[in-house]
Amino acid sequence: MSDNTLPAFGTTAVPTTALQKGIDLAVLKKGAKDYLEFMDATKEAFFAYLYHRTGSLKLAHTLLSEVHLSVLTRTMSLWSFGALSLRALLDMADKMIEGKPAEEADLDQVYLPTLTSLSDAERRDVSSLHDALWTLPKTAQRLLILSLFLGLSNERIGKVLFLSEKSVTEQLGVAHELLVSRWQPSSATLQKLTAVAFVPALDIASETNLRFMVVEKYNALRFRRYQWLIIGGVFAVLSNVIVASVLAFAVVVQPSTSLKQTRKEVASLDGIILQRQMKVAAAKRSITASFQESQRIVAYDVTRNFTVLGLGTALDALKAQQKDETQVDKIIQVLERAKTAMKPMIDIAMRDVRAILASGPETVIIR
Repeated sequence: MSDNTLPAFGTTAVPTTALQKGIDLAVLKKGAKDYLEFMDATKEAFFAYLYHRTGSLKLAHTLLSEVHLSVLTRTMSLWSFGALSLRALLDMADKMIEGKPAEEADLDQVYLPTLTSLSDAERRDVSSLHDALWTLPKTAQRLLILSLFLGLSNERIGKVLFLSEKSVTEQLGVAHELLVSRWQPSSATLQKLTAVAFVPALDIASETNLRFMVVEKYNALRFRRYQWLIIGGVFAVLSNVIVASVLAFAVVVQPSTSLKQTRKEVASLDGIILQRQMKVAAAKRSITASFQESQRIVAYDVTRNFTVLGLGTALDALKAQQKDETQVDKIIQVLERAKTAMKPMIDIAMRDVRAILASGPETVIIR
């Protein structure tokens, strides 16, 4: 299928130019007019995606307005950069569908009656197509909706989802096999899958209401942005005034020689004096220690002198005693020699004395 050819959708078909503009659009966020142009270019395709994603026209209308307002809010944010695209709408829609309660599907009233090219048996097969589709992963659902129900080519789908055509072809083949395995239609229905495409029409009242809400939301966001800018400007001015007033007060009121500087100088002098006092105390302790050490040395010397004197006196006494003993030994030797020499005479005298004593008192021997 060529890029400019779509399957027959009846009177509700999306114009090819609108799809091309919506898919290829990368609009910078400049204002409400640009966003309205983006919405006009993508609303048919996006509304059809929401319908086939939910199966309910009522829920599709609700999500259409909520998604566009949420994307507009994000676009107007100061922290949002880049450009708008249909993929951003699809991503936002998938997030919102998860938090929405399920609505009763109206496929048998809205969708199935438009499939006039199918037989009754084929329409019965198609009636369970969405039930099988909704059991697939989100990526597979998105690819199949864009391909089967919107009739976009693989190249166009790649531009929407920012994927290569080869990647789209591979993923779409896997999604198609998974859908068929869960859907299990007849072979005749499988051959007519190009006839199941359907793009519901967006009525004029809903479109007008959506445009009004978008413009109103844009004006509110722009006014809020202006408010923040004004508040920021006032705050900046007041901040500058307050800072200038404080500086002026400090310059005018405080003297040139600040007390704070004087206190710092006094504190510095106190620190220097304290250091000097600590050095003097350390010097005193050193002198005291030196004096005590000198006293100990003197006492040791005195004790040593006394010890030396005592040893000298003892040696003198010992020498005198040894000398006296030597004299005594000499006297004893002399006496021994005299005794030895006088022993014969003493023996004779003693013998005479004993003889006299033995003879009695009358005998007197005179020599």
